[in-house]
Amino acid sequence: MTIRVTLDEFEEQFQEAAEEKLQWDTSDELDITYKFNARFSQGWSRKIRLRDGIVLCIDRHQPADHLLIDDPVGEENRIWCNFTLSGKGQLITPSGETLFPRTAGKYMLCGTGLYPQSIIDESDIEPYCHLFIHIYQSVLRSFASSPDGELPTNLQHLIKTLSQDVYRRGGDITPEMNTVLQRILNCTYQGIIKRAFLESKVIELMSLVLDHEVAIQQGEVKKFSLKPEQIERIHYAKEILLQDLSNPPSLGELARQAGLNDFLLKQGFHQVFNTTVFGELRSHRLEIAKQLLAEQDISIADAGYRVGYASLASFSQAFKRKFGISPKAYQKACR
Repeated sequence: MTIRVTLDEFEEQFQEAAEEKLQWDTSDELDITYKFNARFSQGWSRKIRLRDGIVLCIDRHQPADHLLIDDPVGEENRIWCNFTLSGKGQLITPSGETLFPRTAGKYMLCGTGLYPQSIIDESDIEPYCHLFIHIYQSVLRSFASSPDGELPTNLQHLIKTLSQDVYRRGGDITPEMNTVLQRILNCTYQGIIKRAFLESKVIELMSLVLDHEVAIQQGEVKKFSLKPEQIERIHYAKEILLQDLSNPPSLGELARQAGLNDFLLKQGFHQVFNTTVFGELRSHRLEIAKQLLAEQDISIADAGYRVGYASLASFSQAFKRKFGISPKAYQKACR
């Protein structure tokens, strides 16, 4: 049996468990653990607010069955990492294509910006253990060597505006990372000593992740390379994608039509166009809609419908995120 819930519904079980709130460290009001036994899963979630702008979360739960959690489009103003220490799952697109594995030994790095719609697929009924680190960009900038807090070029892509797609990357937990993770999970300190210890380990762990990120950006990690004929197929895939904005092919169908597998399509699209397949589709849809509003006597709803938006609200929201102005205000300004 598969249970499908929204992210809000999944997180409500923590709120419902408020009466079972546990305080593992009675000297620290910012270290709270919620124990829950809900219809979706059972386990506990621990949140520790360290210095202002750094949050550490540890989540251990066992799904009641195969669990799908709908994660909607959202604005992410923090850099975060998710380390999976046990369990088997994946992050997938609404059409079912795999974005990143969420299995033991894997982690995912996510920057600030516009977080696209996705689905958390937890297919393993064995217990999960996830460790999350959330760091606000002000904290990251505080480590910059320049007086104005400007990040080095090879890390600036982690900070994007809320109208730009976030940067996301999956990776393997290295032995060095795992050592730090185990120190965090097995911390026995209390009070101020615990907080100082955990903050130092969180910063150490993020340093290892960012060191790997810098190596990737500098080309010190072997990059995915495309053959000339594969690049041609990537361009052909883009042509197919944009032929019918109201009814575009799924990722799997697009790959099949272009003569590629899913992996080559996703990795190649990012390398050639520096965006995702559906990021390109969304951007092109909005550019066409903008042109329609400027050049034709057309309603806002019709402009959105012509480029594939069934909902006026979702079209208006996406338009404002991309262009910084509502479609109604833009149309009025063009008259």
